[in-house]
Amino acid sequence: MSCEYIIGVDGGGTKTYGRIQNLQSGEQFEVKGGPSSLTNDFDSARETIISILLQLMTAFDCKAEQVSVVVGVAGGGVAHQAEKLQHVMPITFASLMVCNDAKTSLYGANHAAPISVVALGTGSVGARLDADYNEHYYGGWGFPIGDHGGGAQLGFSAVQILLDDYDNEGKPVSSLSQQVLSHIGKSQEDVANWLRKASPKMFAEMCPIVFDLADSCDAAKQVVDKHTRACEALILTTRKESLSAVVLLGGLAQPTLKYLSPEIAEFCVLSSGTALDGACILAKKNSDNVQSKVDNDHSESSNQFTDESDYSLLNQLDSMVSEGRNPDTMDIDLMDSKQILTQINNEDRKVPLAIEKCIEPISEAVEAVVEAFKVGGRLVYIGAGTSGRLGILDAVECPPTFSIPSEQVVGLIAGGNKAILKAVEGAEDDPQMGIDDLKHIQFCDKDVLVGIAASGRTPYVIGSLDYAKSIGAKTVSLSCNPGSEIDKHADIAICPVVGPEVLTGSTRMKSGTAQKLVLNMITTASMIRSGKSYENLMVDVSASNKKLHMRAIRIVMQATQVDAYTAEQALKKTNFMVKLSILHILTGVEPHLGRKILQQNDGFLRRSVAALNT
Repeated sequence: MSCEYIIGVDGGGTKTYGRIQNLQSGEQFEVKGGPSSLTNDFDSARETIISILLQLMTAFDCKAEQVSVVVGVAGGGVAHQAEKLQHVMPITFASLMVCNDAKTSLYGANHAAPISVVALGTGSVGARLDADYNEHYYGGWGFPIGDHGGGAQLGFSAVQILLDDYDNEGKPVSSLSQQVLSHIGKSQEDVANWLRKASPKMFAEMCPIVFDLADSCDAAKQVVDKHTRACEALILTTRKESLSAVVLLGGLAQPTLKYLSPEIAEFCVLSSGTALDGACILAKKNSDNVQSKVDNDHSESSNQFTDESDYSLLNQLDSMVSEGRNPDTMDIDLMDSKQILTQINNEDRKVPLAIEKCIEPISEAVEAVVEAFKVGGRLVYIGAGTSGRLGILDAVECPPTFSIPSEQVVGLIAGGNKAILKAVEGAEDDPQMGIDDLKHIQFCDKDVLVGIAASGRTPYVIGSLDYAKSIGAKTVSLSCNPGSEIDKHADIAICPVVGPEVLTGSTRMKSGTAQKLVLNMITTASMIRSGKSYENLMVDVSASNKKLHMRAIRIVMQATQVDAYTAEQALKKTNFMVKLSILHILTGVEPHLGRKILQQNDGFLRRSVAALNT
């Protein structure tokens, strides 16, 4: 497949910009995201960059193998950081370069012609492209030891003025100190708390305050003068013996230019190009060799595969984050048992953080399930392999936990029940089998279908989602690969991105854990919203064995503050219906009337107690 698109990404400590361009039509589309410094916060930077890439590809509905990408990002000049980002990238592009933002700034400032550049953003860096097209870089060592002339250092100096006022005067004295305090909080304690978590981006947010006050406040002018001297030193170092102009770019370029000394200002100009332009120029340059590479790769591969679908599946696997190699476990085969377990535990910590970012779509799924339950609909899970087993596990736990009929929450697995214990070859590759399984349980438009597939590409699941949508049922997808295929076939897409597994492709680990947690959340929240709890007690538990019999007694005791004997007697009187027993003890209502009250209040015990006590 030819390279038809280029994507440039400019990532910095405060904002990240992305642009996609159709090489034939010239049509462009841009998006903006949060900070993406590989040095300051690698994981957040990765997620920001991936999100921007997916947004851009979705806008033009293009495939990864059609795109040449250059990501210029703070910290991208550090080899191991750039390699790590490439390793964890969930998408395999025709071409992908990760470099520092100084390089993209250098190429964007003068449209890839020789130039000297000083970038002044959250950080700072100088770069020069000489007549022989050799690249030279200066500064850019990172905050706080380096990046003098950058926004983080300027903000740091402004905060230092505030701290000096507290030390010397006991309160903010200058207008600068007062404005900085107002930005941070209200008290000295607020300042201390802010400093504990302050990032370069947070310091850089002080820059507008400083420049706004520079002409009226001596303290602000002092900070700007210090900033200007640092910028001038970087400009002179970058220019060296060259007589060419120095292009200033970045968010602080324009406010800084007016404060430079006349001798330096005379050879400094503001950039007409941007780092994003430079990333796109480099992406276009890299795209020139892509077609021959694709042709060669296909030619070499053709000796190994005869079925075109093999190419498609291989490309899909290459583009999945769950199938990527984890750069932090490349040497796991050399570790002892404790080291292996520590590494696994470190990776597992990422799971709840990934789910936290999916609360909104999970909430939408819960609301859909609650509405389905109200009209007699069901929650149906469907999946293959581990995904299918996890759905079944969650479904079978619901009847004893919430006293619901076994058919209210259903789990289906590719290959049928025998696949629970042993894999059924080829079952997940048949979309019609998913449709047949739904028809077998008389799936209808009142039901909600949750399609589970860590890979996000399982045909069995996709077929079932399409069928469910075709009859008007609500559909939910649960995968661990952003932009996966099943997301396109569902009304609600839930995708906790947990990253590559400890063992490459072993999605029963982090991906499976994430799926289990999400399924727990869906059923538990749906049951709570359907009146299955009182406070945080499982008041609809079914006392089907001795352990649950004792649990029922304990729940009644906890809800009513009575002793075990009283709780058991109430349970016997209500045929061990925990909710009814609690209502009886708290209000004195007899069981036959209590049942009617609960029905009138849709099964909600708290409402029923309130209704009888008013």
